[in-house]
Amino acid sequence: MAVVGSGRAEQWLTKLGDNAYQGFDETLAKLMGRFEKIDQPGWNRNLYWSWLYLLKALLKPYPAGYPTFMQTEAWRDKQLSTALASWSQLRHDTIVHAQPSSPSKSGRPTPRPTKTVEGYVEPVPELYARLLALTRMTYTGLYGMRALDYRARRRLLRLQEILARLLAISKQELTNQRLTSSDYRFIQTFGDYLQYVVAGTRAAGLETTLVADVHTDSHSRCVLEEATGHLHPMIVVYPTPGGGLVAGVGPVLSHYEFKQPMSDRLTDESWQKLLHSVRKPKLPPWAETFTVQRKRRLGTPGATKFPLPRR
Repeated sequence: MAVVGSGRAEQWLTKLGDNAYQGFDETLAKLMGRFEKIDQPGWNRNLYWSWLYLLKALLKPYPAGYPTFMQTEAWRDKQLSTALASWSQLRHDTIVHAQPSSPSKSGRPTPRPTKTVEGYVEPVPELYARLLALTRMTYTGLYGMRALDYRARRRLLRLQEILARLLAISKQELTNQRLTSSDYRFIQTFGDYLQYVVAGTRAAGLETTLVADVHTDSHSRCVLEEATGHLHPMIVVYPTPGGGLVAGVGPVLSHYEFKQPMSDRLTDESWQKLLHSVRKPKLPPWAETFTVQRKRRLGTPGATKFPLPRR
């Protein structure tokens, strides 16, 4: 993440002593220089590079004009963790296989109570814009190869509509505009629209607990594992157009980074078992700034977001 422009990642490399390897700083500087020269067409050369490009939108500091909680070091660490989690899933290189299903033909959300529940979209318009461009590129490429049936076309078009709406709402929030009742209904139900987009995907394709070994060190006989865990709830306090403050709760990805013996490389299944065992690795140090410490039942300290109900 330091290579693609995260100043916060650079700070953590220094703080943790991970830049102490011989020639590390020189190599990092060369890589950063190469990546800085990549133009927009270069970043959008294919889906993989486009995904790295949209993650860059999470890694820059947020200036005045953004909500206060987004201007803290804790939030920068949270965005770093989110970007690493997304990159880990990208490296996992999963192919999602679809199976026949019977979704609603209209793709409309499940009816909800008529009372409007105020909601909030994380205001990162640059991220939504890049994700929208990536979705359009995916649609155009697959459509041109005649690789999409009618249902798949409808789902990708629906995803474009969702992202365009998120982009518009995030811009309104940053300019302190009041959202409409329609906007709040969308925020409340767009998860249902997303369910339509991925309807028919096997359960394994929707699992957040994935692992990928991204580097092998023949000297120590270890691999570096990048993994994602369960979704954790996060609480932030955000402003309203009327001048008030509201505490909102939303899910965030969890990310793990640790070494594993080459002889025991983890699969998704073995990682999921490890994640539920007493040998579960700790969250990385950069996650400590936005997580809450709690005591386990046996009295041993453990870092976690908040107590999560068992499935």
